[in-house]
Amino acid sequence: MTRTICNFRLLVAACLLGMAGSAQAVWPFNESDESKAEKLVTQGNQQLQAADELWRAGNAATVTVIRASTTAKAAEIYQAAAITYGEAEKLSPNLLNGLIKLRISYCAGQIEQIQEAAKPKPEPRVAVTHPAGLARGAGGGASSSEQAEVDVRRELASAQRCITGAHPEDAVPFLINVLRVDPTDRRALLLMATVRIQQGRYDDAIVTIEGLRDAEENEAVLLLASGAYCGAGRYFDALLALDKVMKKTPDLPQAHIDMAYLLLEMGPEKRGDAEAYYKYARKLGIPRDAALEKRLGMKPE
Repeated sequence: MTRTICNFRLLVAACLLGMAGSAQAVWPFNESDESKAEKLVTQGNQQLQAADELWRAGNAATVTVIRASTTAKAAEIYQAAAITYGEAEKLSPNLLNGLIKLRISYCAGQIEQIQEAAKPKPEPRVAVTHPAGLARGAGGGASSSEQAEVDVRRELASAQRCITGAHPEDAVPFLINVLRVDPTDRRALLLMATVRIQQGRYDDAIVTIEGLRDAEENEAVLLLASGAYCGAGRYFDALLALDKVMKKTPDLPQAHIDMAYLLLEMGPEKRGDAEAYYKYARKLGIPRDAALEKRLGMKPE
């Protein structure tokens, strides 16, 4: 089954690579720079999608030679995408509110990650970290008697109610009970990260969230990551996380409203861009946010 999935990903990546192309663009006479830049961004997006597919296919490959050759090819296409985006940025620096810079940085980060993975590594040593207050026994997890005493679904439901209520910190004991049984429970870890963000403990949240991020880059994890990075003052990382969400799901309202909040945190000079993202989120159906409208200086409807 794993090999079938890997082969399918390789096929998809090959198709996308054919669509992306690498030929020099030929422009119609008198075409505007902005129109040229938009076409280059489209080409760059196709290249980036092809590179991401190859990267995922390479990571899923069980044969070392295939994994190495596939990820190396992905690095080449990431480089091509970065060049294409760079050409678009030269023609229209403010296209997509400057997000092209983030995509160039993403490509560079992926190339660095692939190159790092290709280096010979020493014998691995595994270190496991746990949220504050989480203790583990010598056996690496809860005993069978402890597991029997914990109703995971009930504990998670109780934690969820606390998080949406007036005292989200009350969720922590419930989440610790779940994590004693299974330290890798994704929902419990996501909820723990949510509580830490609400408490202003952004660095703790980031440690938990980064342990949940993987090649698939789940939108919920990325949105949570952007909030934690923003709270910690790591605005560029927050922008990168939101840009990944928008590439995967361009019309996700929450991503656009989160971008509006993030741009406001970055400085008053970005208020115009923040308002544009908020208005687009409203068009996508998100309810009014009176507090954000006040910060944006918008007149009440």
